[in-house]
Amino acid sequence: MTNRPSGARLWLLAFIGFWLLHAGWAFAAPFDGPPDEEQHALRAAAIMNGDIFSREGNGQLVPQSLDKNNKLENGVLRHRSCFPMQVTVPASCTEEPGGDRTLVVRYVSEARFNPVYYAVVGWPLKFWPEWRGIMLSRLISAGLMAAMLACAVVGAVRWTRHRALLAGIVVAVTPMTAHLAGSINPNGIEITAGLCLGVALIALLHERGGGPVNKAAVALAAVSSAVIVTPRFSGVMWLCVIAFALLVPVRWQRVKELVRTRAVQVGLGAVVLAGIASVLWTFTNGTAEVAPPRYDYQYKDVLKVALLDFWPNLANQMVGVMGWAETLMPRLIYVVWFAALGVLILGGFIVGGRVDRWRMIALFFGTFTPLLAAELYLINQTGWFNQGRYFLPGAVVLPLLGAHILAKNALTAAHFRSATRVFALLLLPIHLVCVAFTMIRWQSGLAIMNPFKGSWVQPYGGHVLPLAAATLGVIVLFAMFWWASRVPTEPAAEVEAEPVSDDTTTIEAVPHTDNGETRVPETARQ
Repeated sequence: MTNRPSGARLWLLAFIGFWLLHAGWAFAAPFDGPPDEEQHALRAAAIMNGDIFSREGNGQLVPQSLDKNNKLENGVLRHRSCFPMQVTVPASCTEEPGGDRTLVVRYVSEARFNPVYYAVVGWPLKFWPEWRGIMLSRLISAGLMAAMLACAVVGAVRWTRHRALLAGIVVAVTPMTAHLAGSINPNGIEITAGLCLGVALIALLHERGGGPVNKAAVALAAVSSAVIVTPRFSGVMWLCVIAFALLVPVRWQRVKELVRTRAVQVGLGAVVLAGIASVLWTFTNGTAEVAPPRYDYQYKDVLKVALLDFWPNLANQMVGVMGWAETLMPRLIYVVWFAALGVLILGGFIVGGRVDRWRMIALFFGTFTPLLAAELYLINQTGWFNQGRYFLPGAVVLPLLGAHILAKNALTAAHFRSATRVFALLLLPIHLVCVAFTMIRWQSGLAIMNPFKGSWVQPYGGHVLPLAAATLGVIVLFAMFWWASRVPTEPAAEVEAEPVSDDTTTIEAVPHTDNGETRVPETARQ
């Protein structure tokens, strides 16, 4: 007998936990409380009414019941939004969705975005272009992201050495990811696709037993690759960054084995088709077009502001600056989360060999350099456009890679059992704190530090349901991570260590002690 968790039971438990946490955010938020949600909802509603392609000036045919921030004043259409980016203004100032469902042409900033995500999650807006449709669309998006995260959990437990990537998942799934999961926004599904792709490629390329190719990992890699390239024009970049960092260098014999496999060939074909479709949509619809110059920034001033203000705050935003990047969480939250990230990322860099360090550096710079460089280059056309959440599709792979390197070179299964449980104990309650604190911001503009009071009241479940769902989700996730991180009572099939560089020694036969810890021979340590 082993205590290896059943894949189906583990997936279901992880799905329930993540979905409940995401649902807590969905029930907590006012319409347009999450970033850009009104514009994404209008895009979804337009597609469901047959208006797939953008009209002149980014116009879309949308129901007036969802368009609450565009008002005609003296014949001029003006966009007004009273509480986003105004942290002391509660959401009670805004008009709630609902009422007249007449279709009108309105400006939609996301009118040129790929329609696939919006068609999948936005169909309820066709029938209920008011709170009911908004909430159902949020919950569908929350479920899709929960399903992908559950697949990543199963892969981390069943495909990787010492279940190390499970610890990486606890750290990688920040409150910002959960916040996006409870909204209508394709950025969230892009992040979970990046996480799943990282788990699958690490399993396929760097964790190998003596048996046949892992078809489940191939399927997860193919699906997550197709998903990551679809919603936004940056998706192809993220696929290339993650694949390049994990693939180069790699054992070419392993690559040949994979490419000869029918499942891999089919998966690669599907990814290529999805990538071509995404690129064609981007270029034919002008999704990545930028406006002509409208600012007059000087580069010496831009660099000063970037290095001292804007860019350092991106790190906080990746953990969680909620709403429209205006609601900063209690400061200790960031300290704790950065400490957990440092354990895996810096730990992996320290104990890794030359190739391991190359991968970490390549992934780090591949994640941050393209968007930061584009921001500097286009500063006079676009202004400061980056937010921390834009980097998460690549950044979530960093703690996974760090955990993999630590498992390969230094830590045992017992170490990772402890790490996963400590991370869960420290980080999962932070999710609940973030939900409660952001509710306070939306309900009272931070005037009343009580999530059960405020001038704005959620339309479903009031102040209680969001906290109840998030609390139950955190409890289920803690139980899942505790159960899934157990050290196997019998060793699983040996995972073949990848050859690294000439400054490391490959660990050969790795015996296990009775409690599941790995006993590394002295000759394998330097």
